[in-house]
Amino acid sequence: MNINLRFGLQRDKEIIRNLQRKIDGLVIPAHILAYQAPVTAAFLSSFANMPFIIDPMTYLLQHSKDDLTNNAGDLRASIAKMCNEYHFDIAKKLTGNRQLGPSNIPNAKHFCNHVYDYQNSVEEKANTKKAIKKYLDRYGKGNSFTPRFIISPYFKFDSISDPWYTLSLNMGKMMQTICSEKGDGLDAGVIIFLSANNLDDGEIEKIASDYESFSHIIPWFDGFDEMDIQPATIVNARKIVSKLSGFAEVEILYSGFLLMTTAAEGAKAVSHGLTYSQHKSFGVTPGGGGMPERYYIPKFRAFRSLSQTDNIFHMRRELMCHCPVCDELLQGNPDNIVLFADEPEKLREHFINVRRQEADDMESFNRQSLVTELRSVYDTYHNLISKLPNPDAFLSGSNMRGLEYLNFWADGIERAI
Repeated sequence: MNINLRFGLQRDKEIIRNLQRKIDGLVIPAHILAYQAPVTAAFLSSFANMPFIIDPMTYLLQHSKDDLTNNAGDLRASIAKMCNEYHFDIAKKLTGNRQLGPSNIPNAKHFCNHVYDYQNSVEEKANTKKAIKKYLDRYGKGNSFTPRFIISPYFKFDSISDPWYTLSLNMGKMMQTICSEKGDGLDAGVIIFLSANNLDDGEIEKIASDYESFSHIIPWFDGFDEMDIQPATIVNARKIVSKLSGFAEVEILYSGFLLMTTAAEGAKAVSHGLTYSQHKSFGVTPGGGGMPERYYIPKFRAFRSLSQTDNIFHMRRELMCHCPVCDELLQGNPDNIVLFADEPEKLREHFINVRRQEADDMESFNRQSLVTELRSVYDTYHNLISKLPNPDAFLSGSNMRGLEYLNFWADGIERAI
């Protein structure tokens, strides 16, 4: 299984460069490219070979004015620049008094043409300012100028009768026509932004039928929090991936370990950030504070704060990771977990090392073996973990969260579809 890392923070550039052999590609959000176009484009084009795609982020047009504007009532800079690339009138509409509906989105062909041109202009953006010359002189100029495919505008929908569903589908087909007309050898791909917990089998069949002409499909399961998920929702996600993989290359947007297991249903890749973006909800808009530093515990297939990890490792040393980063830093001593606070980039390196191994393990996925493992980890560690004091709690007396999610995962992975 491939790992297509989602680029979210400029500080991640050097870590990504150092770890490039551990990942298979990048996903670049359009608003980040718009806001810091030259340096982001130069970063992309400086790799000898780093496949990438650009997420057009058009679902943001569905958000309310309050979600997208600053205290002065102006669009956030990154979103405003992205919108100006797409359509001259869209920024003004977003700052109006009413939330946009499907009928307010500009002419489909005009809009899609601009989205196409924007995604296919990385090399041009990397050459627009002399300020990036030093950057390119340092790393050289590679060949990663063109995205793997063009992603059409997309929107979150609640059901197949939702007008946003129809608009997304129509724009996807329009982008197919544009890609053919442009003649650049680029295919059209789609992001299908849906919830896995409110679709029945008939709707899943209809989605597969509607999208059967696409060869690149990226499902985004809205709010798929793997730490708080029910088996029925897992089964639905598996069904959707299985249907789409029958005719398209499927890669999951915003994925943790649980969605990686849809490799068994045909998924070819997952994307997420460096210790963040394992899941994302429609209601969360770009911006805000950074993610707290946290450590990925391989046996738990989940993150814990450094304080919680400290307590856990002192109780059960066999849970300590033995990737190259952890062997060097921890040296078998749980007290050394504090060293990650001084070198947070090591947390990211550790995570990608572990995630690379998890992705490789999906090539020999055995459903029953994984189900047995998940239940065994729950049986071995749940009672202990759920009785340990939570050092991050606002009030004393609270205990850490247990491992209930592992049993839910096992149930959802085991069920027949």
